[in-house]
Amino acid sequence: MSAQRGLLLDYGGVLTPPVGQSFAVFEAEHGIPPGQTFELLVAASRDADGGLIGSVERGELSVEDFDGRLRQLLYDAGHDLVDGALVERMFAGLRPAGELWDVARRARAAGVRVGLLSNSWGTAMYPRALVDEHFEVQVISGEVGMRKPEPGIYALALDRLGIPAGRVAFVDDLAFNLRPAETLGMRAIHHVDDDTTIAALEEHLGMPLR
Repeated sequence: MSAQRGLLLDYGGVLTPPVGQSFAVFEAEHGIPPGQTFELLVAASRDADGGLIGSVERGELSVEDFDGRLRQLLYDAGHDLVDGALVERMFAGLRPAGELWDVARRARAAGVRVGLLSNSWGTAMYPRALVDEHFEVQVISGEVGMRKPEPGIYALALDRLGIPAGRVAFVDDLAFNLRPAETLGMRAIHHVDDDTTIAALEEHLGMPLR
């Protein structure tokens, strides 16, 4: 590579199975109709600042308080969940998986600056030792007070990478999180499956990743 490049990866749904799968298991275990949990959360998050979801992702609302709010939403919908740690159980299926971990390792070994850019509902979901091993830059929404798709969090990630936007690729499984990256000049890659993403990254980075 003639000039150093950068790579930013999302966590949930990119380095793990799809978030929806984990939610589906949680709902099945508690007799909640498929998709209802997320529908309730979205309905409570329509404010300009993102409401309930925005508050927990920016770290303004603790996971414990978020659990209480979610428990009340589910109770009002006819589901009495008395046990705590709802967020932990909802995200229990977000275990490290897929080839993008190896891609991050290979890219970093080849001199690419590799970072994690993730919206968080608390930090318990992140296997910190594994994350530290693969990502020299980590921008976690709840730790920096901003969340995707707010433009500031992308600018912060670029600043920490120290690489111009035009030489940075950003991978996310949600299309609306890619638009601010594109606006800043990054190569935005919508993650649908590992094969397609890896092919796009090999083109961007100019190197084999398998």
